Amino acid sequence: MTAPASPATQTCTDHRIIVTGCDSTYFVLVAELVASIRAYRPTPIGVIDCGMTPDQRATLHAQGIRVLPPFIPDYAPRRALRRRPSLGINISKLWLDRMLPEFDLILWLDADTWVQDGMAVERLFAAARSGTLAIVPEIGAKRADLLGVRWICPGWMQIRSFLYKNAARARLPFSIRRRIGAKPLLNAGVFCLHRQAPIWPVLRRWQALILPRRNMAFTQDQLCMALAVYIDGLPVTFLDNSHNYLGPWLLDEATGQLANLFFPHAPVGIVHMASQKAMRAALDNTMPVPTVQGGQVALNLRYGAMRLCRTAAVG
Repeated sequence: MTAPASPATQTCTDHRIIVTGCDSTYFVLVAELVASIRAYRPTPIGVIDCGMTPDQRATLHAQGIRVLPPFIPDYAPRRALRRRPSLGINISKLWLDRMLPEFDLILWLDADTWVQDGMAVERLFAAARSGTLAIVPEIGAKRADLLGVRWICPGWMQIRSFLYKNAARARLPFSIRRRIGAKPLLNAGVFCLHRQAPIWPVLRRWQALILPRRNMAFTQDQLCMALAVYIDGLPVTFLDNSHNYLGPWLLDEATGQLANLFFPHAPVGIVHMASQKAMRAALDNTMPVPTVQGGQVALNLRYGAMRLCRTAAVG
């Protein structure tokens, strides 16, 4: 497939868009994500369609939401995409500047995220305005260990980090694996970039190298971003974990909002339900969540459930 044409130079008007993607199964999550965005600001929204039904596409069109076909470059693994069409979403992330040439700032939010505090969105847009990659590194409260290791014997260990394992699977040279292996993962579930940011072609250069290699379609977006930042030195602005919060989970019973584990337990900005398959599937599925006040509640982390929780707390 021919790459989308590079847009002609335009006057920068700071037009913004929030983009996500889904198939028919994740449509309900995208509907909740859209509701959470529009609860604070009428920002334009685009959804990459990798398997929605005609009725689902019509529902989005009726809300003024752009439905976008995925962009699949010629070097993409066709067999993997036939088995799992939703992989086209991850591949398309690195082509958004070409897919949306009329927008200056593009914020990506995975389908299993939702916005609890609109200021987090504003800060992501502000961080990306100068052409830097605005993204959250996976460090801090999510995990006790900064990176995984396997101890072989006293004084000897093997690094088991996401970046090291995926760089090895992509058959990248050891010199590259060594440089990125101990670096924090840059979580591609939430990121923001200016259309003219210098990182776009670098991301696609790495994608063209990595994507044809076996089993790399699902993780290539995060690996490409890490390589562009840690190996090529492209500019990046790190935001704290409240802008892409993956847990540990904490509820403030006084406000009915999810709170950051770190004191003073400020409200989480963007909730990311990665690895929460049961809760993503049904609002009835819950997990025990401690509270700021010292208690514990059974909670579903989805926007639909948390909206009811907040209404009960403030009502």
